[in-house]
Amino acid sequence: MLGQQLASTIPQSYSDSDMLFLWLKVFGFIGLLCASAYFLSIYSKKKRMGMNFSKSDKILVSETCSLGNRQFLMVAQCGDERHLLGVSPNSINHLAKLGHSSSLADSELDGGEPKKI
Repeated sequence: MLGQQLASTIPQSYSDSDMLFLWLKVFGFIGLLCASAYFLSIYSKKKRMGMNFSKSDKILVSETCSLGNRQFLMVAQCGDERHLLGVSPNSINHLAKLGHSSSLADSELDGGEPKKI
C-alpha cells in the first residue's frame, strides 16, 4: 500500500526536454560551486602570501653552500641588499651584510677588486 501511494505521488515519466533541463541545472550548480571554490582558494593564497609587496621586496636565496651535518651558508637577497646567513636545524644566524649584488657582479666580470662608488 505504501509503495502504491508513493508511486502515485511521483510523476510517471519526465519528457526528454525536462530531464535535459534538470541535468543542465545540476551540472550548472556543480560548476558554479567549483568555480567559487577555485577563486576562493586563489584569494586565500594571495592573502596568506602577502601579495601587496612588490617583486623587489621579496626575500630570495641567491646562493647556498652546504657545510655538512645539515648546516649551510646562504646568501639572502632583498632588493639590492645581500646578507650572509648561517643556517642549522636549530638556528639561523646573521653573519655579515654583503655589498650590493650589481657591484659584485661587475667586479667579477672585470677580474679586479670591487669598484668603489
